[in-house]
Amino acid sequence: MDLRHFRILLAGLALLLPGAAASGRGNTPFKPGTGLAFGSFDMTESDLAVTHVVVRRFKPIKIYSSIGAERHTVTYNNGDFYSANLSPGLYAVTGFLSGQKYFALGKRLEDVSFRVEPGQLVYAGSFKLRLTKGGFLRRDKGSFERVDTPQTEAALLRMLARDLAGSPWAAAANARLSGR
Repeated sequence: MDLRHFRILLAGLALLLPGAAASGRGNTPFKPGTGLAFGSFDMTESDLAVTHVVVRRFKPIKIYSSIGAERHTVTYNNGDFYSANLSPGLYAVTGFLSGQKYFALGKRLEDVSFRVEPGQLVYAGSFKLRLTKGGFLRRDKGSFERVDTPQTEAALLRMLARDLAGSPWAAAANARLSGR
């Protein structure tokens, strides 16, 4: 088993553990000088669920290549996600896993990228999925589009403040909410 498949297996096992995808409390220690990215996938019109969101860091020189290291992302059963303790730099939501199947967003990196700054929360975006599960000898098909709204961003900030209570990330989420 190669490292990629091992990581996918570990992510799947984490989703099976009680509460693993329901709460981030206590699982995300704060590292000074880092940032946090958050977003969501709306799966209400999709046959396939999002089990893991893929966030990658890109070097400025290689922005158009897909060379980058994947960052740990907490992905909830409802499609909300966050990735904490990201070093400052340029990142992108490049895709997601549904079980062991990877789906690339297929967008230009400029459309799904965001810059992380120390101590800051950054909204990575919200995406609407309309995916139909294929059958025997049929491929999964569908579409996804970016659907950012201030209401969705505020709901995600409230979730972060609740689930990361007591951490500097929760304080940053509350400060951002109160500044609206």
